[in-house]
Amino acid sequence: MSAVLSSNENNSSSGSGSSGSGSNAGTSSDAVSGRSSLRRMVELLEIPRSRLLAAVLAAIATLASSFALAALAAWLVTTAWTMPNVLDLTVAVVGVRALGISRGVFRWLDRMLTHDVALRGVVSLRTNLYSALARRRGDTLSRVRRGDLLARLGDDAQELGDLVIRAIVPGLVAVVMTVVVVLTIAPLSLPAAACMLLALVLAGVLAPLAAHRAARLTETAVVETRSELTASGLGVLDDATALRVQGRLDERMEELARAQSDHDAAIDRAALPSALAAASIPAVMILAVLGSVLAAGGAWLHGGAGAGAIGMLVLLPLSSFEAVTALPAAASQLARTRAAAARLEDAVGPDSPTPGPDTTGGTEAADGTAVAAPGGAGSAGRPTTPRLSAHGLSAGYGRDAVRVHDLDLDLAPGERIAVTGGSGTGKTTLVQTLAGLLEPVAGSVRLGGDDLRDLPEDAVRAQAIALLEDAHVFATTVHENLRVARGDVSATQCADALRAVGLEDWVDSLPRGLDTMLGPDGTTISGGERRRLLLARAVVRAAPITLLDEPTEHLDAARGDDLLRRLLDPADGSLLPVGASALVVTHRVEAIPEGTTVLHILPGGGHELQRAEPRTAEHGSTP
Repeated sequence: MSAVLSSNENNSSSGSGSSGSGSNAGTSSDAVSGRSSLRRMVELLEIPRSRLLAAVLAAIATLASSFALAALAAWLVTTAWTMPNVLDLTVAVVGVRALGISRGVFRWLDRMLTHDVALRGVVSLRTNLYSALARRRGDTLSRVRRGDLLARLGDDAQELGDLVIRAIVPGLVAVVMTVVVVLTIAPLSLPAAACMLLALVLAGVLAPLAAHRAARLTETAVVETRSELTASGLGVLDDATALRVQGRLDERMEELARAQSDHDAAIDRAALPSALAAASIPAVMILAVLGSVLAAGGAWLHGGAGAGAIGMLVLLPLSSFEAVTALPAAASQLARTRAAAARLEDAVGPDSPTPGPDTTGGTEAADGTAVAAPGGAGSAGRPTTPRLSAHGLSAGYGRDAVRVHDLDLDLAPGERIAVTGGSGTGKTTLVQTLAGLLEPVAGSVRLGGDDLRDLPEDAVRAQAIALLEDAHVFATTVHENLRVARGDVSATQCADALRAVGLEDWVDSLPRGLDTMLGPDGTTISGGERRRLLLARAVVRAAPITLLDEPTEHLDAARGDDLLRRLLDPADGSLLPVGASALVVTHRVEAIPEGTTVLHILPGGGHELQRAEPRTAEHGSTP
């Protein structure tokens, strides 16, 4: 998962293809696939049947109170018209008051219980999705843009919660209330009951079916355009400074505006069929009212019913459609949720992830730091540093986007290598590939003589970590931000790591030290402080092999050069353990220590492997 949240703007938006069912939604195979994806994602909500039943019963009680109130009020009004003894109306008057109060109470219970079920389900769903993403092998997620993944785990997961509120509960309630309405009217008039049943079937089956079939393509388009909008927006925010320098910011802002326009248009297209389906409900109500009026007229003329019964026959159809009125919207919600479920399944893999805690050994943090399993590096008894090597390696995001061609590289135990090159030449792509976060386009990467693809995930993560340039700083405490890299790190070890990267004074200035909250609602950090905080993760992790992407960017030259020298000096153990291997991407060629192996990535995918020369007073070092 780290590869996805740390992927740069060169990533392709291949994840958008996950909604491919929308492009061919009319086929039966796509429909079956959508249903199976939806079923698997609903299982991950882990909704207890007892809670769901309680929510449904509360919703039924709400509508039943409303229906009973309408029936009793109709009887009371028409019976009072005949001027009976006032005592004959006392019970009905009290009943109307009681039902009016109970309807409000049950409505409150309905909202509380339904939203409780939905929110608990979304929490369970996201927990299971994160666990499944952490367990997933391969580089599929590395090829999804960060904004696209954010849309899936955010908006698409929320669609599953909305399914409970807007589709599952309303659907079950509509079935029950249809039976209640028909059974209530049948003793009064069988023709009226038959007409009501026909109207409810038309309103509760045909209208939602039409809304779903009409909305499926357009709702899928909304999901796709929303993902593109989110990805484009995050891309502009992350790279605004670089885009402005390159003169491409206006172009990207125009692309973002087009994405917003496409999203707005998709929303409008999706709203039209829902509006048409909703308008069909009043039309069907006319049929029910007409049938009830005719039945009531016949009963009155033949003297087969009293004034109260006639009033109920005439007025009940107006309050009998509250349950089925929500069904067209429920059908549209089902279409949206199916598209969202397909995208979520594409992210976590075709196999249904097992609900519950992740029991695998190794994982990757959601910040660009690969995290080891308990007992791996960073815990007692760190394993011996293995050899990391590349053989005939071509790295990129596909055969049509290769950044590095035919590279042979050997990172021996304890060796430090610097990687240089211009922007966009593929340095970050190379780091991701060497860390096993991207599959090689050609060639292989070996760890200790074994191909990375043949090793278990926890074995790789126990030996090597990658700290990428755009790794995430979470909106939590400083201590928790370091625990991302090593869960058992103590406060003392955190303080030592922060001191090593030069953040001691910054931590001392924080109101609560290591327990200070970072983020929008807490303490904000500068670009240089952020880079050093990320570097501190690598320090506390103390992995045998560490791959760092621009760890000294946004720092002043003196401080950045000092950190770079200490990272690349094999005899300096102040940052990385003596004997550990490291590969460091940097633009500061002049700060690379003399004798350091330097891999220079050339435009077009070429490369040069040299030794850093001694620095001169006039020119500095040139690899």
